[in-house]
Amino acid sequence: MNSTRTRMHGWMTTLTASAALVMLAACGKSVDEAATSAGAAVSAAANSVKSAANGDGADTEASTSAKLNAYTQGYNKLIGTFGLPETQERYLKMNIAKRKASENLSITDGWIDLANEQLKKGRKLAAPGLDELDKSGDTLIASLDSLVGQLKDLHVYYEGKAYKDDDLAKGKAADAKVREAFASSTTAMKQFSDVLGREEKKRSAAVLAKLKASGDMLGYGTKLGLQQAEEIVGLFDNEQDIRDPAKYQAADAQLVLLEKTLADQRAAYEAAKNKEPAPDSAHESTATALVSFVGSYRAMKQSKEPKAFNEMVKKYNGAVERANRLR
Repeated sequence: MNSTRTRMHGWMTTLTASAALVMLAACGKSVDEAATSAGAAVSAAANSVKSAANGDGADTEASTSAKLNAYTQGYNKLIGTFGLPETQERYLKMNIAKRKASENLSITDGWIDLANEQLKKGRKLAAPGLDELDKSGDTLIASLDSLVGQLKDLHVYYEGKAYKDDDLAKGKAADAKVREAFASSTTAMKQFSDVLGREEKKRSAAVLAKLKASGDMLGYGTKLGLQQAEEIVGLFDNEQDIRDPAKYQAADAQLVLLEKTLADQRAAYEAAKNKEPAPDSAHESTATALVSFVGSYRAMKQSKEPKAFNEMVKKYNGAVERANRLR
């Protein structure tokens, strides 16, 4: 169980994470299916709400949104394909301490550097009231800087097969330090995810209230559905949780709310289809993906297997990917 939930950007919503897509590699969840969703999509409804604002409040909201979006994009890339979890898994599988120079050896430095550059962009953006997030971001960025430097140096070493000249001495000498760098980066990533999730969640209720007050029940339903689905995913942190009846009791109660939200959202979409401007079709595709998520939850409830949990996370991430396409 080591699947990681992708974060949603644009609506400043809590995405992927117990309220913030936490990294759960220790639980054995696969990260291969974690979506990266690196675009900067923002819902038209949320944009219209922001456009209606004025004065310092609007500036503060815009700066906060920009910073959270930038951080979210960096985080999503970090947990996605060739990100930190996948690169760490590949390196550990090499088991350098047991290898011989006579073998063909190689490592990957992944795309961790690209994710880190995006995190740095987020760090540079000014926004009030996000000191704790920036402090956590500083720790993560510094950890990744150290890791990336080591991996790039070793990538050259292994790619150029210099290990055949020194009998793998450099690679073995560096192994413990690289493992430590992976561990510290993973810890920093989890801590950053927790803080980012709290910041996103603090604003989520306000954004929902604005969407509802503006009369955008379609946007409201789409966002609320994602939030309710995330609450279900966040109930399961380890394999013991997957077999815990109390967890399913709580998830079932949330499921009732989610299915009611999805029914209302579908009705809102149908009502809006024949109006101008036509609604963004991503609302419909997001709802469809959430229905698949509901099905995957029920399958997990029946099987109580980690692979079923991974499939549920995959379905959730798919819904987030679609929502991130909203214009």
